[in-house]
Amino acid sequence: MTYAVGIDLGTTNSVIAIYRRGSAETLRIDGRSTMPSVVSFRDDTSILVGQSAKSRLLLDPENTLASTKRFMGDRSKNYKIGSNSLTPVNIASLILKRLVESARKELDNAEIWDAVITVPAYFTEDQKEDTKRAGEEAGLNVLRLLPEPTAAAIAYGLDKEKDQTLMVYDLGGGTFDVSILNVTGNRFTVKAVGGDGNLGGDDFDLAIVDWVSKDFKAKTGINLLAEKGKAAMSARQRLKEAAETAKIELSQSDRAMITIPDCLGHPIDLEITLAQYNSLIEPMLLRTAECMKSVLRDAKLSGEDIDRVILVGGSTKNRAVQEIVAREIREPFTSERVDEVVAHGAAIMASSLYAPDSVDIDVSEKTSHSLGIIMLDGSTEFFKPVIPRQTTYPCELGVLGFTTTSRQEQVRFQVQRGEEKNPDRNTHLGELMLPVSPPQNDQVPVGAIFALDADGIIHFTAVQFPLTGSVTPILNHASNHDGSLDIMATKALIVSGEAKEQSTTIDSGVTKK
Repeated sequence: MTYAVGIDLGTTNSVIAIYRRGSAETLRIDGRSTMPSVVSFRDDTSILVGQSAKSRLLLDPENTLASTKRFMGDRSKNYKIGSNSLTPVNIASLILKRLVESARKELDNAEIWDAVITVPAYFTEDQKEDTKRAGEEAGLNVLRLLPEPTAAAIAYGLDKEKDQTLMVYDLGGGTFDVSILNVTGNRFTVKAVGGDGNLGGDDFDLAIVDWVSKDFKAKTGINLLAEKGKAAMSARQRLKEAAETAKIELSQSDRAMITIPDCLGHPIDLEITLAQYNSLIEPMLLRTAECMKSVLRDAKLSGEDIDRVILVGGSTKNRAVQEIVAREIREPFTSERVDEVVAHGAAIMASSLYAPDSVDIDVSEKTSHSLGIIMLDGSTEFFKPVIPRQTTYPCELGVLGFTTTSRQEQVRFQVQRGEEKNPDRNTHLGELMLPVSPPQNDQVPVGAIFALDADGIIHFTAVQFPLTGSVTPILNHASNHDGSLDIMATKALIVSGEAKEQSTTIDSGVTKK
């Protein structure tokens, strides 16, 4: 038997699921529905992944890695383990391999090669590219990268047979996403997305850690967070685990104890109340409230237009989270399996893509950031969005420009992501030099085309147009549409050979094909 699976590759925990017999089900790893996203490297060269690796965070913190998802897309990030250098992609691929190997055993050695992997809706193109690379490195055919809120909406809204507008509030271990979707039958249309790629339950833990560390320093004079050495690393890990335990307890109780018998020679025995904890995390909750307001504005909706708010992610078990959602929008709906719902939606999508007759769904997504190039207005550079934020994708859009000097030999395309007109305030993705052949005395029209595929990965094309009458319809179209390209007419000139193209793929940079 062969299955396509859905995988929620999480910052703190990961889940794998399948869709069969008309429902999604979680495949258990070591008897658990979730697996810690932790990898540990032992001296005998063996590699542990999951719960066994998490258990080594205290014993061997130098060779045990957790929360590496936060560094996906950062090509400068490397982990030194012995003589080896590993990237976040390598670590993610080990987690994915472990999930799939365990799933195969759970399914009586069934074949699993195809997967839908979820990503935060607010992930950048390079983060998505790295996630796809991790899947391929793990030996998987990645059918689709699916935004986590969309996956949750699919799991909730499939076959409900009613039209509704949903807001998905997804607060996981390391990222926060919020999306608004229209659901019509089994068609899921994303209206707006937002979020914060550096906000999650880990930050709630760290807020408690900072609070305890200040008390510890006042009593002992030791700055626990600044101490060096293996003993200090182990002490910080023990404190982080104690903080996580207290956080979980405070989701049900009004107070919790943080007790560590020996922390660098001193005991820690503190009580934290729910009121104190809520005060510590309030600034972070207010950030999520601002994101909710922002996506409502982008979708041109009000809170009254939302039929239901769905809470997703383990961090939404926090009562303060539920209260702020109720205050800002309406009383939220919490799934009984809040940690598994994203993987379930991914499994449904995987089944739909792998065996379309098994389940019929249709999904359209929105971009979370604007993508474009730097252009010149006289001598002043400005950022020109080509694919504006909240554009439905897959899509293909372009912009027309011209050479700026006589006999110009090449055009420099600088690709950016951001929302600011000033290029210095945006993120530089890379650049491409397009030769102008042959150089001309007159201005030469050139074009920049961005194609965003179903996984949210960019494919970029630079075009040199001919100085002939065949380009006139393209020039007229751009003049009447704020510089935008007529894509079909442009492609016709490329196919005919009259226009010259340079194609590229963009991840964290621009790489010429």
